[in-house]
Amino acid sequence: MASSARRLILVLILMLVPRFGLPDTVFLNNGDRLSGSVIGKTDDRLTLETGYAGRLEIQWADISHLITDKPVRLVLDDGTAVTGRLSATAGGELRITAQPGATPVPLSMPRIAAINPPAAVGLAIKGQLNAGVDMDRGNTDNDSYHIDAESVFRWPADRVTIGGKGDLEKSEGVKTKQQADLAGKYDHFLNEKWYLYGGLGFEQDKLADLDLRTTVSLGSGYQVFETERTNLSIEGGPAYIWENYDTGDDQDYVAAHWALRFDHRLYKAWNLQAFHKQSLDLRLQETSNYILKTETGLRLPIIDRLQTTLQFNFDRNSAPAEGAEKNDYEYLLTGGYAW
Repeated sequence: MASSARRLILVLILMLVPRFGLPDTVFLNNGDRLSGSVIGKTDDRLTLETGYAGRLEIQWADISHLITDKPVRLVLDDGTAVTGRLSATAGGELRITAQPGATPVPLSMPRIAAINPPAAVGLAIKGQLNAGVDMDRGNTDNDSYHIDAESVFRWPADRVTIGGKGDLEKSEGVKTKQQADLAGKYDHFLNEKWYLYGGLGFEQDKLADLDLRTTVSLGSGYQVFETERTNLSIEGGPAYIWENYDTGDDQDYVAAHWALRFDHRLYKAWNLQAFHKQSLDLRLQETSNYILKTETGLRLPIIDRLQTTLQFNFDRNSAPAEGAEKNDYEYLLTGGYAW
């Protein structure tokens, strides 16, 4: 009876050991050993999670070899990706076993470029297209048309933003507003937060005598937040602006450019999003002359990718063409599609 009980306990122990597993072991050149769980290797450091000292960063050059209880993903010096369990001979020669039962294959430490590298992040694209129409008939004959679109292409270290908008208004058959904007910007991230940018923009406002305004800008920016819920970036740098007028005098000048972009999902259940964008171009030769543009609003998804947007735009040109207003206000209610 006692013998049977001992055999049962031994069987249970043998069954439990594989479930709990053994710790990974890192053998150092000075003869010390460190036990824990290998998180990964990037550049010249190995990260080991331990129960006695937390997460350790170990110089790769200080490591003789290592063994792992479970398979790890390796990237070799020639770019080859290999997955397997690491082991070592009595003499410390590293080996990798690709699958259970397979023959261990020798592997030299210098060949390992990375262990458990983060999954490669490819291109992510998001954007939207919105349009609004208002037509009044009867005592008045007014038409108002608006369209805007934007697409953002995001790579791990790069971002390209392309967007534009157009407005046309008529009253009793006479145009009272005709504006169009088109802009593109490239951002290159130096790290998670800081980036360099280059921008190119075109603008036309026929009722303000502006045939074409071209803006080229360069500078740096800081990405304060970039999450699914909240995005905030601030940037600034020099810009050069050319302005061509239908009847007024053409001009070009150097300006200081500053811009802010913010959006935040206020209510997760509805996915209600608040947003605000603004830019300021301040003429350096005459700092009283500037161009300010703002867009503020709320965006609410309706069905699937369809959305509605309530938006207020305010633009101010402190030195417009003769006969044109300094301030421009626009109230919008649009429907659109997001991707």
